[in-house]
Amino acid sequence: MVVLVCINTMIFVLLSMLHIYWASGGKWALSQALPETPVGEKSMSPGILATLVVAFGLLLFAALTLGNLGLFDAWLNRKYINYSMLVVGVIFTLRATGDFNYVGLTKKIRNTKFAEYDNRIYIPLCLVLASVSLILFFL
Repeated sequence: MVVLVCINTMIFVLLSMLHIYWASGGKWALSQALPETPVGEKSMSPGILATLVVAFGLLLFAALTLGNLGLFDAWLNRKYINYSMLVVGVIFTLRATGDFNYVGLTKKIRNTKFAEYDNRIYIPLCLVLASVSLILFFL
């Protein structure tokens, strides 16, 4: 269980740091991180606040994952940590499944740079996060 907690926690922290980097003006990997229309235009343009909300949400997911080790048992009933793993697992399962247009396994737009990265990196990463979170829920 400790290995699974470490895997998800490290991924969540790294993803959070990447979003903070983007919110502070960083450009590395940003062009591949946003879905594109068939003509190459970004289908969304999140601002600084939205990017920071995602970053802090990912940090929250990291903290909740660490809660599986009993770090917060003095303040929070373990069942809340357990059910939070179910919620995190569902969130990342939905992200991997997609929106039927631009992201995930069900996307229609498949010939963009983002779609390539989605297939090779983002979907598998979401499936790992979902799987580990759901395993932690059932343990």
